Amino acid sequence: MNSLLKRVSLWALMVVLFLSLSIYGTGCSIKDKGPLPFAIQQKEVEKPGKEKDSVVPDNYVPAPLTGIMTDPANLEKRPVAVMVENAPAARPQSGLPKADIVYEVLAEGGITRFLAIYHSQDSDNVGPVRSARPYYIERALEYNALYAHCGGSEDAKKFVKTARVADMDEFGIGRRGGAYWRIKSRKAPHNLYGDTDKIRQVSLDKGYQAHVRVPGFSFLSPGEKLHNGLPAPEIVINFPRRYSLVKYTYDPKKNLYFRYNGGKAHIDNVTGRQLTARNIIIQYTNTKVIDAEGRLDVQMIGSGKALFFIDGQVYRGRWEKGALRAWTVYRDEQGKEIRLRPGQTWIEVVPSKTRVDY
Repeated sequence: MNSLLKRVSLWALMVVLFLSLSIYGTGCSIKDKGPLPFAIQQKEVEKPGKEKDSVVPDNYVPAPLTGIMTDPANLEKRPVAVMVENAPAARPQSGLPKADIVYEVLAEGGITRFLAIYHSQDSDNVGPVRSARPYYIERALEYNALYAHCGGSEDAKKFVKTARVADMDEFGIGRRGGAYWRIKSRKAPHNLYGDTDKIRQVSLDKGYQAHVRVPGFSFLSPGEKLHNGLPAPEIVINFPRRYSLVKYTYDPKKNLYFRYNGGKAHIDNVTGRQLTARNIIIQYTNTKVIDAEGRLDVQMIGSGKALFFIDGQVYRGRWEKGALRAWTVYRDEQGKEIRLRPGQTWIEVVPSKTRVDY
């Protein structure tokens, strides 16, 4: 009998000890932790195809460059226009999904370069940042933007002075305020990055205006559609070099255009996700080589043909820009200003004879 009691007591002691160690191993009591992790995961899993309802605060207003509702405080900031490299060694880039507008224009050698406009939101990691060219500056001036770059062609350096550009050249700023830095995992000149909000903060030390007038696009209302378009589920822009070839494929479920560059999905280095656009504008311009280095003169002032890709449809029209600091207006074939779908817009500025397949 005593032997049986001893075995029962020993077994009970082992059970108590095991439970005590289990609770101690969690670092806190079960009461403090709440439901077990598996139960939490089960509760939070959503059914496929459903999104959580988002409530927009009453004081939110549409951002002028995206049409997306945002806190008015975000729109009081001065836009920052960043030169971003697009040579193969610069891919994948960082921070482009945060831009309101992205321009893609040829630089020398058949390679394109981006001008990313940040207004309604910022990127704390955008790059690689590269050098200035005059025709990118002309676009930055439309937004009264701070112009972020690293050096530039001689013509660009002169233009910065004569056009009184709000110049945020890394060569003149260095590491001040954490606005720019270089990473060790890439070789120069493909390793310079910036923080748009810190660039803006440093600009105040340089005496630049904090608040400027920002123009904007016209946007479609929810449920509203454009008419007389043609289906265009795929767009191919035949830039001169194979590694510069651009393709967009339209996803009707997400109403987004997914971007490919040089035959590969174009990825954002920060999120690991493929770059997308809500709207794509093709702007045809007169382009010519002006020196032995292959630098270009791209006509940004004047008018010309344009294509607009919205909601999987293509529409023909024109663009016009009357003066250096004037806003480029895009019109349909009836002469009315084109209305975009709220979201990020990519503007592809291409030589007039570039073949665009769709």
